[in-house]
Amino acid sequence: MYTDQTSSAENLVAQMGAIKAGVTVVTFDEKENQDALDTALGSSQAKGLIFSPSTKMEDGTTTRGTFLSNLIPELSSLKFGSEVNSSKYPYLKTIVQTEHQAFNGVNKFRDVGVYTPPSMSVRQIPENQSDAVTHIAFQGSNQREYTSSDMVDNAKSLWDDHLSQTKEGEHANTPVFMPCDLETPFGFAAFLSLSSNLKKVFIPGTFNVSQMLKSVPRQGSTFVVCDEDLYNIEMPPSAASTYQEMCSNVTGALVAGNATGSSQLFSNAKASGVDKFLH
Repeated sequence: MYTDQTSSAENLVAQMGAIKAGVTVVTFDEKENQDALDTALGSSQAKGLIFSPSTKMEDGTTTRGTFLSNLIPELSSLKFGSEVNSSKYPYLKTIVQTEHQAFNGVNKFRDVGVYTPPSMSVRQIPENQSDAVTHIAFQGSNQREYTSSDMVDNAKSLWDDHLSQTKEGEHANTPVFMPCDLETPFGFAAFLSLSSNLKKVFIPGTFNVSQMLKSVPRQGSTFVVCDEDLYNIEMPPSAASTYQEMCSNVTGALVAGNATGSSQLFSNAKASGVDKFLH
């Protein structure tokens, strides 16, 4: 998985579908590093890749599509949707993008998912096993494996220790604002925790901080699940008061990473932090 915030729906559909089908999801944390993508693809022997090709790196010009083209030059000679034949990644056979522009050798997400009634399908989805490895998460060159049972246990722990409060008091009737990275064990487990307990979430579909934060008062959210980068963001002086006003009703937060200091953005929130790789 190598998608961005604008493809949250596709990301979650793909992860849930993969788990249901007994397919392992591979994620990595250094999203702006071509070598990290190379390590994740090569070490995991991934058979497929879902990515957002036009997501730009910090230099403003290089994209994730650039990384992929550099690593798999054979793509330039393939037709759209052709099976991948890479000398560097012999196991990789299918690449899917979440956007709409043409990209040689790559399928579009909207074209690969077709609903078929069970009575008309020649395939059967296997029953998910508790000891099946559902996720492999790369942290630099290190990797951690998570079974189906691990993810369920992590989701339950997040609910019992942190998120059950979102069904009570001031949080009870408002959606949880969830602008966290869904490609981390924390992000997926938090979503699983909230959705399995019938708690509504709002996941923004943009990287733009201003546009993202406008959704907080619009949704009426009083609880946020986010990464430490957003929780600890240093706001430009010209926008600080506006951003703080947008988030003034947020009184609770669960943070992937460090939440020990006070947040400029969520200054009224009582926060707790957990490791984004959980355990």
